[in-house]
Amino acid sequence: MGRLAAVLALLVLLPQDLDKRRDELSARLEKLRGLAFKSPVVLREGSRRGYAEYVLENAKRVYGADLTAAGKGLKVLGLIPAKLRLDVAITATAGFGVKVYASGGEVLLLDLQAGDEWILNKMDLALVDQHHPAPAAATFDAQMAWSALRMGDAEVVKHLIWTSGKITDETVKKVADEVAAWEKGDSRLASAVAPRLFVRGAEFPWRRGAVFALTQYVRGTLDAAYARPPASTEQVLHPAKYAEDEKPVTIDAAPVDEFLASKGYLPVYKNTLGELGVALLLETHFPREDLTSVSEGWGGDAFAVYEKGDAPPLVLWITEWDTQEDAIEFQAQAFRLMKRVLLPDSELTAPVLRRKTGVAFGVNVPKELQDGLLEAAWKGERSPARSY
Repeated sequence: MGRLAAVLALLVLLPQDLDKRRDELSARLEKLRGLAFKSPVVLREGSRRGYAEYVLENAKRVYGADLTAAGKGLKVLGLIPAKLRLDVAITATAGFGVKVYASGGEVLLLDLQAGDEWILNKMDLALVDQHHPAPAAATFDAQMAWSALRMGDAEVVKHLIWTSGKITDETVKKVADEVAAWEKGDSRLASAVAPRLFVRGAEFPWRRGAVFALTQYVRGTLDAAYARPPASTEQVLHPAKYAEDEKPVTIDAAPVDEFLASKGYLPVYKNTLGELGVALLLETHFPREDLTSVSEGWGGDAFAVYEKGDAPPLVLWITEWDTQEDAIEFQAQAFRLMKRVLLPDSELTAPVLRRKTGVAFGVNVPKELQDGLLEAAWKGERSPARSY
């Protein structure tokens, strides 16, 4: 009975208690982060349903507004099971293990007894949002990179608490080693029961984001990073490439669209998967192997899904690599993937073709379209320019 009375007392005092707690934590966060709120943040109780809606909207920013079309492309690559609905899968476990989240300028408590550390972490997201609006990042790769900077910032706050404000190069190295160990160890065990896309994809913004943001904090460039946010997951995974401003190669797939349109196919989904996307694909199909060196050579990509009547979705993934050696490494893995993404009795093909530093990989391609499709893949402009 005493426990019930304590809970009831908490509920009665909740509004004023939360306002008081918000003010105290806001002042603490401003001191820790060296950044002031432009307006008071709202701290209130949230709901699991509200969090599920938040997760779904965030998924649309990452994968694209049409999650059904996105799901078709992910299924063709084998990143999610054929019978799985992407929207349902994303929201099915929403709120599991989550105590606090930040959305729309508010910090919402799913657990009314969440500790200060949890709330400060999410309050930092609200603080960052007041100073640095999200850029118009239109691809999976760019959205994941932005999320890594934003959530990494919140992880910096955690480490400022844990280290009493003494984050050093050793702190960064320790966190980086722990992240690498998780990616090669425990995360793969979790992937045995959930798609790798969800396991590592969900953890990337705060695990890899922590390494990236801590690196910037130690260098004194964390706030400056918002003026030039990481342009790709490659820059997040390799902070040195961010420092060197190594931008991804952009690929114009218009010639492919024109060729396939002449054959009755229309584009239903386009995206850029990035170095993270390459890693997720290889880790999904070859979980017992460490193929990190392959994904690390990524330079740019254009991923597209096309449909024609009742035919299986046709996928074309045009990739660019840092060197010819990197392209050859990925080409070798793409040949292995051919056997995993097509049904054994399929009359369709999964062609792979390399030219210099480019590799084009198609799935569910009719044999009579194979040559023309691959030829069209090389006609699109690359920026920075590359010749074939």
